[in-house]
Amino acid sequence: MGALLGWVLAGAVAISPMPSDLASLTPSFVLSQPLSMIGQDAFPIPPALRHGASLSGDYHLVLTLAEADGRRYTTASLYKATEAVCQLVWSQPLPHSYGPRLALVSDRGIVVLLDDWINVASPRAIVVLDRAGAVVAQHSFDDIVAAIGQSRAAVVDQAAQGFWLADNPEINRAGSHLSIPTAGGQLTLDLANGEIEF
Repeated sequence: MGALLGWVLAGAVAISPMPSDLASLTPSFVLSQPLSMIGQDAFPIPPALRHGASLSGDYHLVLTLAEADGRRYTTASLYKATEAVCQLVWSQPLPHSYGPRLALVSDRGIVVLLDDWINVASPRAIVVLDRAGAVVAQHSFDDIVAAIGQSRAAVVDQAAQGFWLADNPEINRAGSHLSIPTAGGQLTLDLANGEIEF
């Protein structure tokens, strides 16, 4: 896999490399909707199983969509891989009924969930989970708009995915910050404390 830093996962099995200009960044993986769906107002129900892993292969994130009592819910599970086994680190249901639009797991086991699969002004536009699965930070769409300093309409108008995402996120070389393209610039997410800055 060499210089590749991440992969976009379109469904449960089809994997495509991210652009080569990400080669200077720390490894990470992104779970996403199929690229053919990006920018559309209506999305199909996500695959029942989505999987991504850190580039080193040390951590694997699995999102599972299920239905019970007429309600859909998504469970996220993080696994730590060793030479012999893949050990479950944590597993928990997510408040996103269809799961996040994008999910990233770093080589440090930090999970970032971005937006909802469906096009809504989400109260869970950014969720950061630590290696134990605890929520470090959660930011709503309105929190992001406030950080950007533009109107809601301006942020939405510049989005290529959902309400506010302009492109796939990039993690810095040290693995400490995530850069998220939006509103003509970059929203920076501190992976240690979940603080955002535009």
